[in-house]
Amino acid sequence: MQRCVRLILLLLLPIAANVLAADSSPTESSVRAAENSWSEAFITGDSATLESLLDADYVSTGATGKPRTKAEIIALASAYAKAHPGQHGQPLAATSTIRVIGNAAVVQHHNPSDTSVDVFYFKDGRWVAWYSQHTKVGE
Repeated sequence: MQRCVRLILLLLLPIAANVLAADSSPTESSVRAAENSWSEAFITGDSATLESLLDADYVSTGATGKPRTKAEIIALASAYAKAHPGQHGQPLAATSTIRVIGNAAVVQHHNPSDTSVDVFYFKDGRWVAWYSQHTKVGE
């Protein structure tokens, strides 16, 4: 029985390695997963996920031109989650575009009222958000 278990484990090891490698490579789908995780973490106030996802020097510049630090974004997420219990993030909209350039990615979000850009870098098998810019459309 032990011999059979060892054989199965030996056969499954390369498959598991490929799955793990696919999940930790700088691809469009992994950027999409990071964006979706970010949305869910913000809406639910998941500070641990936001802490991990946002670079220490992360800045988000809003449509008014006001920059917000990582700490401010995490505090906003917590306040939002408390004011809107039970809500969940939305998946990345079909109107968004993702461009992966080596170990960097740019995500552009478009809707009728505003447009925004998120800039990521890939390090240690995961995407890290470095900067966001938001702009009102038509003003």
